[in-house]
Formats: sequence, structure tokens, C-alpha cells
Amino acid sequence: MASVPTLGYWNIRGLCEPIRYLLKYAGVEFTDKRLEFKNRDTWLKDKPNLGLDFPNLPYYLDGDIKLSQSLTILKYLARKHGLVARDDPTLAQQELVEQQLEDLRMSFFTVVIGEDFEAKKPEFITDSLEPQLDLLIKYLYGKEWLTGQLSYVDFLAYETLDWLRLFSADTFPKYPALTQYLDRFEALPAIAAYQSSEQFKRWPLFGPVVKWGSQ
Repeated sequence: MASVPTLGYWNIRGLCEPIRYLLKYAGVEFTDKRLEFKNRDTWLKDKPNLGLDFPNLPYYLDGDIKLSQSLTILKYLARKHGLVARDDPTLAQQELVEQQLEDLRMSFFTVVIGEDFEAKKPEFITDSLEPQLDLLIKYLYGKEWLTGQLSYVDFLAYETLDWLRLFSADTFPKYPALTQYLDRFEALPAIAAYQSSEQFKRWPLFGPVVKWGSQ
């Protein structure tokens, strides 16, 4: 009997949750290995012995496949399970949205990584979050999913937008179409089952180095 894949990461949502969602959606049985920050020495001991070219968290082990880097893992699994475009124009759009989401995440992290995140929050919402949500809602207009069919970028987008919804709950009522988009994702049967299970952790989002979302 073949062994099941192992996905290793901290016991938080962080960079790994889109991968967990995709595996659940695809019906893949896997070992969800969650490490505790207080037991960091366990990871440091295992790190050089996993056969990874670039040892890091998250990592994904499936037979001869040994991967690190969250986007690499997500896109590998998306290709394997038919959640990435097969034509160049749509693929370009997916990679465009992927990069736009990365910009949004990075602008968010520059705020929440510091102790003064509450002081920076109003400016972030006005100058960064709302303009980027305006662009995203315009891009989504008339579509069920961001690039037409459900794809890996929707798994990324859901997680990113859910972080932001938790951070700035007053912002999202201004964007009902985005709320409906998040609702559609949560209504996918495999996602709904996972989010209602004991395995799903809504909180914390991040590790202790990040000052908001880590406690």
C-alpha cells in the first residue's frame, strides 16, 4: 500500500492554508503534520533529513516528490488536480492575479508585523486595501471565480481576503460581491466539511513574529 503524502507546517494557517484547502478539495488523503513553535527544535532536527533541496516550511513529501516553498507546492498540486489553466491566455491571467494577491499580502504584512499596527491600520485601509479591493472587484465582475473556472488563485484569494476580513471587518460590507465570492468558496462541499471539522484552525493566522493575528 502506497504511503500518503505529508504536508508539514506550523500549527497555524499562514502560508500553508491554501494548500490544505486544495488538497481537501481534490480529495487527497494526506498527513497534515503541524508543528508547534514551542517545539521548534523538532523542526530544526528534522530539517536537514527530509531530502529537500531548499529546506523550509511548508514542505510536501510524496514519494520522490519533495518540495518546499508554498507557491511551488500549491501550483504543483494545481497542475496535478486540474486547477490550473491549460491555455496560455488564461494561464497568464492566473499568474497576473497570483502576483496581484502577493502584492496585497506583502502590503498587509508590512503593517501587521510591527507593534504599531493599530496606528498604521487607517492609512493601510485607505491607501492600500480599498484601492486594491476596488481593482479586484472590477476584475471579478460577471464571473463566479477569478479567472472563470475555479483555480489555484481562488484558493490563494480566499485565504488572503479572509485574513483581511478579520483584520478590517468594517471594510468588507462595502464590497458585497467579494463577500459573496468568499461565501461561494466556503460553500464548496469539501471546504465546508474541512472548515467544520476539528482539524481546521480559524486562529491563529500567523506565527509569533507577526504582531497581529498570532495570538
